[in-house]
Formats: sequence, structure tokens, C-alpha cells
Amino acid sequence: RLKPVAVVGGLAFSGVTEGLASTCGNTLDHRAYCWGANPSGLLGDGTTDGHRTPVAVVGGLRFSGLSTGNGHSCGTTTGDLAYCWGVNYAGQLGDGTTTTRTTPVAVVGPT
Repeated sequence: RLKPVAVVGGLAFSGVTEGLASTCGNTLDHRAYCWGANPSGLLGDGTTDGHRTPVAVVGGLRFSGLSTGNGHSCGTTTGDLAYCWGVNYAGQLGDGTTTTRTTPVAVVGPT
């Protein structure tokens, strides 16, 4: 598009973050929505289907911040916990595995 267009769905976003072929937004009530390409589950909706309109990130989590990268997305919850989803071939989701995830998984840290 040569000019900005509104995101479909009537959602009010406090912020958005874009990756290579997807975008995620944080609504005013701290819910995460993503749209775009989804070959590795980086939209967080439990599928690998692409969506041209926002779909909710599953799990009922409330996020204070989001970041979308090249194949994965991460967010910080309002309770200061980190969750990530998407491609994980190098362990970039921080869950201690290299398993691709289509829904948010908690980032594990030192005990």
C-alpha cells in the first residue's frame, strides 16, 4: 500500500510490532493479536495458517509488550513473565528446547 490503511476488526492497539512477514499488536486491554504469514506458528493461534486479519494469540495471557522477529514472537506479560512462540531451531524461544511452538510457551530462567 502506498497509504496507511486501518487494521480490520475494530481493535484498539496500544502498540504494534512487525516481523519479516507478520505483525502483532497489543490491544488496550493487553491482549495480543497477530496477522500475516504463519509457516512456523509465529502468530500464536495454534496453527500454521496465515491470516490477513488479526487473530488472538491463544492462552488468555495479558501482555505489556510484544516483539516479532524473523519466525518467532515474544511478549512480556503484565505479571513480568516472558512467553515466546514460533520457530525454535536454535532455542530462540527460551523454553529449553528446539521444538517449534504454535502457542506461547514460558521462557525458563534460573531457579
